[in-house]
Amino acid sequence: MRAPARIRLGALLLAPALLLLTACGSDDGTTEQKDGDIRIVAKVNGEPISETMLDLHVMRRTGQNPASIDPDERETLLLELVEMALIAQDARDHGLHNDPMVNARMRNMHHAVLAQAMLESLKSEPIPEDEMLARFDDVITSEEHTREYHARHILLDSEDEAEEVIRHLEEGADFAELAQEYSRGPTASLGGDLGWFVPGEMVEPFGRASMDLDIGEHTREPVRTRYGYHVIRLEDRRDREPPRFEDVADHLERKLTQERIEGYVKDLRQEGDVELYRPSGND
Repeated sequence: MRAPARIRLGALLLAPALLLLTACGSDDGTTEQKDGDIRIVAKVNGEPISETMLDLHVMRRTGQNPASIDPDERETLLLELVEMALIAQDARDHGLHNDPMVNARMRNMHHAVLAQAMLESLKSEPIPEDEMLARFDDVITSEEHTREYHARHILLDSEDEAEEVIRHLEEGADFAELAQEYSRGPTASLGGDLGWFVPGEMVEPFGRASMDLDIGEHTREPVRTRYGYHVIRLEDRRDREPPRFEDVADHLERKLTQERIEGYVKDLRQEGDVELYRPSGND
């Protein structure tokens, strides 16, 4: 059994081919050790690098499944982790982990990783079938899903721009021409034509604003969504056949999952002991 090779700081950048030849290993080709249930692929001054750490690094750097990359590329990425650990250890030795900015970045990353893991856990929990069916019953009796609407819209960056477009419409300007001139949405070249849609499947409050319009009428106030400010004109409406459960199940599951997450975050905000310290004059 050979002793693990010592990797010189900076060697990955200076001589990757040499590092591939001198990588940690054993005569029988085994490159991993076990520490309990954790597979260890390297140790850097006694600090272990696990197989899971390497897999995450592979996915971040390549966007590929770790099992799909070839051994040489995997070895190169392992050596990147080795150098990263060496640099981090040296940074700690120099006290950089106590620097306020560095410490704040580390805490933010710590929170971000844990928060993402929690949200992914919530997303992975299946929605109970009875909850799905109850929501489906609401869908097939709701006008938001039993009628289709044909509308145009003009998407603007600011409320002032949207109000200016509304003024032009009040003065008799053509909606489609204004959409081609002002809209930053992908339908601008089509005069803002969105075709037929179901309001319940549109972003809020766009769907509701469309339902509140008479045919040929446009919104008198800008409609704000996460995409910007909309001016909407209703072209037509029609009834449609109620959807089958199988056709909307995926959409319902995504919507209920999103509602679950939003409710979870809202509960945390209400139950948490949060104190905000703002500069004076920003109350």
